[in-house]
Amino acid sequence: MKKVLCTWCLLIACCFAIAQQPPASSLIIYANTYQQGLYHTFREFQTNAPSENGNLVIKDRSSAAQMYLLADKNQLVIRDATGERKVKDYWGYCDGQHIYVRDNGLNKIIETGYYCIYFQRRMQPAGRTYNPADMTTGPMNVSVECYKVINIITGEILELSAYNLKKYILPQDPELLQEFRTDKEKKDKLLWYIRKFNQRNHPVI
Repeated sequence: MKKVLCTWCLLIACCFAIAQQPPASSLIIYANTYQQGLYHTFREFQTNAPSENGNLVIKDRSSAAQMYLLADKNQLVIRDATGERKVKDYWGYCDGQHIYVRDNGLNKIIETGYYCIYFQRRMQPAGRTYNPADMTTGPMNVSVECYKVINIITGEILELSAYNLKKYILPQDPELLQEFRTDKEKKDKLLWYIRKFNQRNHPVI
């Protein structure tokens, strides 16, 4: 009797766990239209279900603020009857046509799939600069650009690099991994490989 009861409890727990996961068809990568609004969490983005809406606007910051203060390139604000305020503590945003992920400012996702792709440009410290006129030094910041990818199942964000493709992404597709390993021009074809992976592999939840 105890074994039967334990078996039933295990089955109920498994069913509950499965019910908690979104069906594959609800993933945003299969959506015909994007719901407009604010994603407070990755799951809201994953399931095309923003939890907050309103008059949301992306405001660009000045080049000087980015260069000298290392400020994010832009910020999201909400406008209402009381005025304008900065939005805090959110994962991303959708304007109904385009999706933006928050990562050192808002970056537009340029392609969705098993790995969603976006391009990031940010400022970062690169030592100090010397001014011979007054013999003073100051911080020197440089612009850094890279592509990044978001795993639509786990939410993990990786920089698109040869190392990350070989170590974390392509092992899920052994045939494509082997092609990558023997490709002498692979470092110039990173986008091609992630797009090929997306074409060949479809998320299963």
